[in-house]
Amino acid sequence: MKVVVVHQWEDSQKGAVTDFFNQLVSMAKGKKLPKGMKLESIRISQDAKTAICEWDVDNMDLLIQAAKQFNISWKITPLVPQTLYEHKSFF
Repeated sequence: MKVVVVHQWEDSQKGAVTDFFNQLVSMAKGKKLPKGMKLESIRISQDAKTAICEWDVDNMDLLIQAAKQFNISWKITPLVPQTLYEHKSFF
């Protein structure tokens, strides 16, 4: 299942957010994410204090349980998006 997680933080949380994303990227590159979880992308806007993570997970509960282990103190919103349009190239 494809899941998008929107992260939003305050200036005072920037250090914790940076540490979290560094650790998350390291885990993904080292293939150390929990079984059933694949991180597809992280897009971040420091100016907007927002990040968007795209996941492919076996189920939403697995993602939520993994997030709890990181003691995230900023706002996160998990979404299961419906694709209305996707550009596909034939080349």
